[in-house]
Amino acid sequence: MKLYGIDIPFRYINYIFSIFLVTSFLTLIGGIICSYYVFKWFKINIDNYNFYLNDYNIDCTHILEKYGNFSIKKVYLARRPISKFMKTALNIVTLYKFERELKKYVNKTKNDVFFPYHTSIIVEIILSKRVSKFIIIEKNNCIKLSSNFKISCDHEFIDLKVKKNKYTLKNLLETTRKRIGDDKFFNWEIYKNNCQIIIKEILISLNKFDKKNEEFMYQVGFANELKITDLSLHIIRSLTNSVNFLENFIGKAIWCP
Repeated sequence: MKLYGIDIPFRYINYIFSIFLVTSFLTLIGGIICSYYVFKWFKINIDNYNFYLNDYNIDCTHILEKYGNFSIKKVYLARRPISKFMKTALNIVTLYKFERELKKYVNKTKNDVFFPYHTSIIVEIILSKRVSKFIIIEKNNCIKLSSNFKISCDHEFIDLKVKKNKYTLKNLLETTRKRIGDDKFFNWEIYKNNCQIIIKEILISLNKFDKKNEEFMYQVGFANELKITDLSLHIIRSLTNSVNFLENFIGKAIWCP
């Protein structure tokens, strides 16, 4: 393969691409850290400069266009341990404080099997008399809807026993969105607006936020123990904004003719 007129063996392309990605990531992190000290120098509150989303990304829009008006047959409250990727990312941006606090909490509570959960809602919608479709509602870097997801052995579920045909995917989400506002509905923040917050609000829309479901989805004890520095919060928020921008940019490039 030739790159800028230079013959490069194909086996080296992966190495070059990996070096490019690592260099780009380190450059991004370096820029984010520099921007943090610029904000501190000018005494700008780090809570006041996020680039908020105010609408669904392109993938969610297509899910709603295709399935939004179908009736919901069943709703499940789901949880699973956070992914290894998310754990590694949190350890990197918190300089491994996440891991240290997790170990301290496990020792304090003597709960050897404790691990932070990611919560979500899975709805079964009726496409026809004999055909259903499962769609997951969750919040990672932003609100997410997907019909292409995996259920692992680590997943745990509660059947919420909702009335059949009472809700559609679209009106359930819009009811929640109108009540809590666009900023809280669309965006993610590690403390104030994470996956558990949006699931709580959807449960309220379903009239299903009770003590049993609250205990299933919330891990307040560990959340109260984990205190992240302002610099780590700035890095997390900046990376979230970058991911949101890239997802929308790539999504438009894929979906738009």
